[in-house]
Amino acid sequence: MSVQYEPVIDELSQSEDFPERPELYFMQASNRRGRKWPRAIGLVQIIVGFLIALLGALEVFIVPITENHTAPVQFNKHTCYGAGLFAGVLMVLTGSTAVRASLSKRKSTVFRFYNLTILTLLLYTAFTVFLIVAYSKGWTTEAAYPPNSRVYQVHMFVTIFVVLGLMFALTALVQYYDVVCCGEMNLWHNWLYCLCGICLGKDRTQQPSGSEDSSISSSPPALLI
Repeated sequence: MSVQYEPVIDELSQSEDFPERPELYFMQASNRRGRKWPRAIGLVQIIVGFLIALLGALEVFIVPITENHTAPVQFNKHTCYGAGLFAGVLMVLTGSTAVRASLSKRKSTVFRFYNLTILTLLLYTAFTVFLIVAYSKGWTTEAAYPPNSRVYQVHMFVTIFVVLGLMFALTALVQYYDVVCCGEMNLWHNWLYCLCGICLGKDRTQQPSGSEDSSISSSPPALLI
């Protein structure tokens, strides 16, 4: 009597040939790197953004009105034209896209998160420079505000949290640069198609459609936490 054995497929060994199983390869590569997608940093950005927006509202609206009921809204150089309020709203949006990218794990949501992270980093750099210049010119020093006013203390907290937000944006940019821009996602390649879409788009439409296996291998792998 002969004994027949069922063939056993070693998925781990086949995963080295990642064009056949790109999603399995990406899972193992992510686990080896110990990489987690930006849920935690997104939640931190949302919390910090709410704090900055709250401090910005205190600086522009709440504190001036409570100190002087006839005072207008303080969108002037002494409050840096509400830079803290705008910075807080921007950080909340960036953190929301980060959480969305970690939950949906789609390529489009990751691109949206990273593009907004780049924009946030640039704007927060501009906000930080503007706050430093405003203080150096004497717009936001303690002597520039009315006596016994609390706007100066609130503005100092706004400046501190804006610098913290800048560091969080820089952390997110550096942490996911290799995967999103130069790895599996290849964001720079999509930027190239966006900037030169007319010429490169014709080349893509003229490519013959391959088999089902080739379409699976060319499709981007799903992001995994």
